[in-house]
Amino acid sequence: IRYMKDCGMGYGSVNHPVDRDPVCGYNGIIEDVCPKCGRTEDAHNQPFERIRRITGYLVGTLDRFNDAKRAEESQRVKHEVPATDSAAE
Repeated sequence: IRYMKDCGMGYGSVNHPVDRDPVCGYNGIIEDVCPKCGRTEDAHNQPFERIRRITGYLVGTLDRFNDAKRAEESQRVKHEVPATDSAAE
């Protein structure tokens, strides 16, 4: 965000994907396998719930968007933020 400001960007955004496994209740980023319980979407015939921001809208499915918008979401670069130990700070 600081870099966007320093570059004088007029608009920028930070996307926070939020996924939920309705079976075990895990909230966070889920790729193909739930990091908490290890199940896939095929298990229990229950898909993961996924919320994404596309063109300013928070959506739970990309079904209504065209191929270009779907490609935009799938090609986004995901950055890891290392966990910090607040007790050590």
